Amino acid sequence: MIENNHKKPKRRRGVILTEMGLEKLHKAKVEAEYTENQGKRYTLEDLSEKTGLAIDTLMKVFACESKVDKQTLKCCFKAFQLKLCDEDFFYPQISPVEESSFTLSPELELPEGQVPLNSQFYLERSPIEEECYKAILQPGALIRLKAPRRMGKSSLLARIIEHGSQNNCATVSLSFQLADTRLFQDLDKFLQWFCANISLNLNIENKVVDYWDDLFGSKISCKIYLEEYILASLETPLVLGLDDVDLLFQYPD
Repeated sequence: MIENNHKKPKRRRGVILTEMGLEKLHKAKVEAEYTENQGKRYTLEDLSEKTGLAIDTLMKVFACESKVDKQTLKCCFKAFQLKLCDEDFFYPQISPVEESSFTLSPELELPEGQVPLNSQFYLERSPIEEECYKAILQPGALIRLKAPRRMGKSSLLARIIEHGSQNNCATVSLSFQLADTRLFQDLDKFLQWFCANISLNLNIENKVVDYWDDLFGSKISCKIYLEEYILASLETPLVLGLDDVDLLFQYPD
């Protein structure tokens, strides 16, 4: 008996769009939006219906970070009358030499974290944006964005803040990731940091020391600072956008 020592090559599973493939797909999507959707951007729901793919799968396709089946890309391309070609995708688990030829350009913006306001890869989630834009202009409005990681919360928050700015509101965008860990362990220091950063963002002189009173405590001092100093210094409503608020939950005290 002759022993066959030739091993079958391992099947490569999962592909990711190359920069060329992503740009081709985006261009076709934009053209379809103008010809088939009255120039309006497709929402994730619209794209899901058009391609027959689940929303989370579509997000993987456009993020270009997680592998998807080759058939998934074919379905996506076919929905926009495109043919998937070899140069449109690559297998991430290949030799370093081959992989380097498919490396995405560092200038290509990917939906990792907040994407720019004019990002061509931001996908609207109608009617969520419209509802947030309407709510943020109401006095005393509070909007809570809750979703798993990498679902676009920061990008949506940036757009809500921009909408407030376009409607003559003073705006502040503050991420709690900017705070040192030690601040979360001291409520008094944290609230002073919070107030000082609002002043900084609004180009208002920092007078935290003048308004902080140990007799009243940090919570009331913070309230007084915001109401009697910050808001009193503004001639327009204030839109305050807080990102990474979940970091506070690690310090319940």
